[in-house]
Amino acid sequence: MRAGFGLAEITPPMGVELAGYGYYLQRKCDSVRDPLYARAVILESGKQRQLIVSCDVLGLSQEVADAVISYAGSLGIPRERVMIVSIHTHTGPAVKYHNGCGEVDDAYVAGLAEKIRPALESAAADLSEVARLLYTRGPVPGDYIYNRAAPDGPVDREARGFLLERPGKAPILLANAACHGVFLRCVSCVSADFSGELHRRCAEAGILSVYLNGLCGDIDPWHPSPERMAEYGQKLFETLRAGLQELPLTLSGGRLPFTLRLVPFTREDIREAAARSVRKAGGPEAPAARCALAWEEELLGQFDSLVSEEPGDAAYFVLGGVPVLALPFEGYTGIGMDFRSLAGCPDAMVLGCAEQLRGYLPTRDDFLRDSYAAKESMFLYRRLPPVPGEAERLARQLAEGFIG
Repeated sequence: MRAGFGLAEITPPMGVELAGYGYYLQRKCDSVRDPLYARAVILESGKQRQLIVSCDVLGLSQEVADAVISYAGSLGIPRERVMIVSIHTHTGPAVKYHNGCGEVDDAYVAGLAEKIRPALESAAADLSEVARLLYTRGPVPGDYIYNRAAPDGPVDREARGFLLERPGKAPILLANAACHGVFLRCVSCVSADFSGELHRRCAEAGILSVYLNGLCGDIDPWHPSPERMAEYGQKLFETLRAGLQELPLTLSGGRLPFTLRLVPFTREDIREAAARSVRKAGGPEAPAARCALAWEEELLGQFDSLVSEEPGDAAYFVLGGVPVLALPFEGYTGIGMDFRSLAGCPDAMVLGCAEQLRGYLPTRDDFLRDSYAAKESMFLYRRLPPVPGEAERLARQLAEGFIG
């Protein structure tokens, strides 16, 4: 087996609006706390190559993802062996428009895939033999994260990671945990948030690193602050360096097809959903109401093309017998737990925010709470909500596809 690492800066220009935290904040970046990067790893086994790309943004558009996949093809890596994810930082630019939560800078987005491309090329040029493949999984000590959707909701406190040791070359760490990138709160600087702190620790130790964010739709930092962010990054680093166990040098991968069922809305359903949001927000000029009204206008305008089922697929690879699966959603913790249980793979990494970020995928109990993620987030993501229970059904469908 061979492995190569590549890095390319994707920091936006000053003045670009940052994504997340609320509606119509006009939160334009005015400084860089830490640069944003695309980090790529190419794994090669025999004639097969697997590409993993992680981008320091909230989420990508399908156009950018498709362009990166096309670049990968020129390196002999087919689409079914490409995994592209985002870290979901809220101190980075919007790449695909989210109603009211970050204006897209068209010039930046138009050039983003080309900015990512050198990471792939560098990874291909860096390919060298892997002497040992190591894996670790363990709880991150401390009370740094919590389930923001439910006081008694599940929290995956474990960090997971692969370490690829290469003689004469820096080792490569593929690191995974699950948390929203919001430790810095609503600031105007550019930052990769806590994953930037992890990368800093790795660089100091001479380790090349890629962060793969887990399903964090319901997971936030507890008492977020820059100081706690630095502590969490350090704890992640320490956890990932502990308990490493050697795995066989094996690699496979592909894509698992799925179908996402959406609630079929009539025109009247669309109008009523927007009206409820306006009433709840206190009038049509309230930020949340403006978001809902923009959603109403867009969905009514494309009503004849709305569908109740969306096809898709989820990239996966299996390294040393440990699966890594990436979903194009802000998925909830329970989805990953269900997949691991149903697939019989407790070590599996289940990632969120792959390729184009389609929106939240909350679990059934979140719909029972009538929460923001289950209902109102459809305004943000300009789409219809998933059918309640789709998260659990999707986990089952993917697990069956994986073990089948």
